[in-house]
Amino acid sequence: MTERREPGRGVGNEREVLEEWLEYYRATLPHKCTGLSDEQLVSRSCPPSPMSLIGLVRHLTEMERMYVHRLADPDTPLLYCTDDSPDGDFDDIDATDVQADLVTFAEHCDRSREIVVAQPLDATLRWHYLYLIKEYARHLGHADLLRERIDGVTGE
Repeated sequence: MTERREPGRGVGNEREVLEEWLEYYRATLPHKCTGLSDEQLVSRSCPPSPMSLIGLVRHLTEMERMYVHRLADPDTPLLYCTDDSPDGDFDDIDATDVQADLVTFAEHCDRSREIVVAQPLDATLRWHYLYLIKEYARHLGHADLLRERIDGVTGE
């Protein structure tokens, strides 16, 4: 799928509008990571926060698993967060894994698209769309601040 880097226009039926906004947010996250080194992507915002750009990528991968992949398979486990490391998406990062984490995020978004296309837009799917849109919007604000702190780049 081609990255959509334009905000949703709000034109179309409900499902089209929800998908349009979610796709915009999905494309914006890797966009915020573009041009940075692996070390910059794992750099933490400020102690004691464990937040980093790659941590956000990993966290939103977990959100795709939790709020979309589980629609197809309710037993889908989380990928980074475990009983031993409940915040593993942010805590267990390593610069040597950054490129794999970005690929994993893209693959999870692709799988999510496959899953929702087979689902009717009912109250459950609508809630999942809205929850993910909220989750992305919230964390993209964090990504804006992280990116600006790293190299001064700002903007959508």
